[in-house]
Amino acid sequence: MAVITMSRELGTGGGLISQMVTNSLNYHLVDKETIGKVLSQFGLLSFNKVYDSTHSVWSLFDSDYRELVKQLNRTILAFAKLDNTVIIGRGGFVVLKDYQNVLNVLLRAPLEHRIRNAMQTEQISDIREAEKIVRHSDEVRESFLQTFYNVNANSAQFFSLVIDTSRVPLHMAARWIMEAAQEIDRQKIPPERSSLKADIDPVLLRTVREVLEIKD
Repeated sequence: MAVITMSRELGTGGGLISQMVTNSLNYHLVDKETIGKVLSQFGLLSFNKVYDSTHSVWSLFDSDYRELVKQLNRTILAFAKLDNTVIIGRGGFVVLKDYQNVLNVLLRAPLEHRIRNAMQTEQISDIREAEKIVRHSDEVRESFLQTFYNVNANSAQFFSLVIDTSRVPLHMAARWIMEAAQEIDRQKIPPERSSLKADIDPVLLRTVREVLEIKD
């Protein structure tokens, strides 16, 4: 089955869509908690703090940051090697951009729509507070991707499928994603262009399998 990366703006319904996709396809869901569990096994306990902060070019000169991002990239590729996974955020679309068995999805919507959704999903009663949270999430996401990968978070060129969830119902978005993944499954992909053939450190791969509770 195709590997799916899902990049989403806060307030686009990405959580519900990813659950619909993983449940329907019987995939493993790889989110920040899942990735954090793997990184913590290698002594990298501060990933969420780093990811949830804004950065400048000076972050590139921090050796701890560079090592963390390198291990993050290895970890994402290890998950992609296992197949049957939906990888949420964390730059997965950049790390796996050259693999033909990977479907890179972007979920986006106008700011006003996302603010209203965030008020419901995050249980925020004050619209100004909701706007502050959504804008901060956008800033953090853009900062991380621009600083460490030199990419624009919403540049369509990196994605196979871009969906505006203010226009497309969530169940339809999930169906489109599943149909696109199934179409990839029908293609003949050269082994060297498949993440399933990636060379992964055995210790890392074993750790990833343990976190996902996959038995050998």
